[in-house]
Amino acid sequence: MAAVYEAEHIDIGKRVAIKVLAQELTTSAVVVERFLREARAAASIRSPFICDVYDSGKLDDGRPFLVLELLEGESLYERMTVVRYLDPETTVAVMSQVCRGLTKAHAASIVHRDLKPENIFLTKDEEGRLCAKILDFGLAKFYAPVDGGDAQARLTREGAVFGTPAYMSPEQVRGQGAVDHRADLWALGCITYECLTGRTVWQTEQGVAMTFAQIANAPLPQPAALRPDLPPSFTAWFEKALDRSIDRRFQTAKEFADELSIALGVAQPTPPRGAEPSQAGLLAMNSEPPADVTFDPPGVVRVTPNEGRRTVPSGPADRGGDPLGGLDLSGAPGAATAGRMSQGVGQQISFSGGSGEASLPDPLAR
Repeated sequence: MAAVYEAEHIDIGKRVAIKVLAQELTTSAVVVERFLREARAAASIRSPFICDVYDSGKLDDGRPFLVLELLEGESLYERMTVVRYLDPETTVAVMSQVCRGLTKAHAASIVHRDLKPENIFLTKDEEGRLCAKILDFGLAKFYAPVDGGDAQARLTREGAVFGTPAYMSPEQVRGQGAVDHRADLWALGCITYECLTGRTVWQTEQGVAMTFAQIANAPLPQPAALRPDLPPSFTAWFEKALDRSIDRRFQTAKEFADELSIALGVAQPTPPRGAEPSQAGLLAMNSEPPADVTFDPPGVVRVTPNEGRRTVPSGPADRGGDPLGGLDLSGAPGAATAGRMSQGVGQQISFSGGSGEASLPDPLAR
């Protein structure tokens, strides 16, 4: 697990979220590498639909931390617990933006592997319009050949199973290593069904083994049984999105979004103004900034009360369990609440440059 804090940079006043890995997990090299992988993956993708990672470093006690874009809003899961299900227009708007983010990730040969409603955050752009952002690349896999060495092999070894059961693709369940970007599209198909019907595709109450059996062999549910107002074209779309043959599934995120728009008869919204690549990639690990980019000297951030903001989903839902093959690093339930934040009022966290040392005051280290 990891705790997430809201913070403000003393010198420049920028508000950010700081994600700190739990002390008991720092003894596992694989867990630490997976935590830092979130920084490398997210920072290497320049998209307004992916939560930015600005920096990373270590606390005095050795715990790694990430400095993230601070988001105001709620997760898709939280939204659906309030409204039960979404209308087709909102569903298309959310999925089209998530697909834009995935298009950038997949172009960089990165597959998320743990897409679920908790990892899609709903906020607003500068014009007050809905903006969906993908969170938590902690289980991301660089599926093109990379110079990852033994660490990469350990994180993606054949036979390992990664993901949250209710949203895992058949190839993820098999754990055969043949997982590419189309696993993300399967998960997004499950999420789309859930958005429109208020139900998960698979019944998860009987445990992981039964969920896996359904993913492998059970017939798909019929959306019209829950939402008779949905057009038959959506059922055809859904059956393609969750085709167990990866070659018969949607092959790109763009195709996924375009066909969903057609199936529901809803136009995709125009991208938000200024939807250009962010500058987070300049801080990506293992990369150098352009010569004309300079960094401020070591700064100080002050942890402040949350003031009602939600920066991350409050925790995993009881609809498929925690991610397998790893740990849910999105924050323990309540970790980002105002009560937790208030413990650190008036305290300071110092960090330096691109990957320096940092210290966390004792009240926040608990």
